[in-house]
Amino acid sequence: MRETILIVEDDPIMGDLVSRYLGREGFRVEVARTGEEALNTFETLCPDVVILDLMLPDVDGFDLCREFSEKGSLVLILTARDAEEDRIVGLEIGADDYITKPFNMRELLARVRALLRRRRKVLQALGVRRVGDFEIREEERRIYLKGRPLDLTAKEYLILRKMLTSRGRVLTREEIVKEVYPADRPEYDRIIDTYIYRIRTKIMEIDGETARRIKTVRGFGYRFE
Repeated sequence: MRETILIVEDDPIMGDLVSRYLGREGFRVEVARTGEEALNTFETLCPDVVILDLMLPDVDGFDLCREFSEKGSLVLILTARDAEEDRIVGLEIGADDYITKPFNMRELLARVRALLRRRRKVLQALGVRRVGDFEIREEERRIYLKGRPLDLTAKEYLILRKMLTSRGRVLTREEIVKEVYPADRPEYDRIIDTYIYRIRTKIMEIDGETARRIKTVRGFGYRFE
């Protein structure tokens, strides 16, 4: 799975340099030039890390930092503001790291990787498994898409979890039936189709493109791409 980075930088040359460097390292990268563009991109991208310049033309960078942090993204501030007070404020309101310009690109990459390693360890300890934009939270018995919880019934949860953890493989209806009805087979043979329809509908409420990744394989069953 490619981890995603949102770069919020109004200097087009700087934004392009950082984007191309991190892209070559295997990350999926998007760049936003303004605060408004950053907020819109954040909602669709759901980035793992936001690299945030504080000096933007339309909003206070600290306000963006607070909002991105509250929504669960890691925030690395990358700014020319090198005053100790700015660093303290940034870290207090939710930034996970703070780097001042000029900076070394390899150090930036190392800091990003360190943040992601720490997050993976935390998620593993909490029993959270990530599949693309989904998070399967075993202890909660819930699945989140782009940070938002899906309103699933117990059986819908089991079916979607099975599909996500078997990503790319065709699941027969029989396999799915055994996942949700380990003892007694339901009388209605097409009940799985009904569950899949409901799951698609609930995913569609958050992201239509993701919902279309649940494919019907005629004569066999279903596959999540």
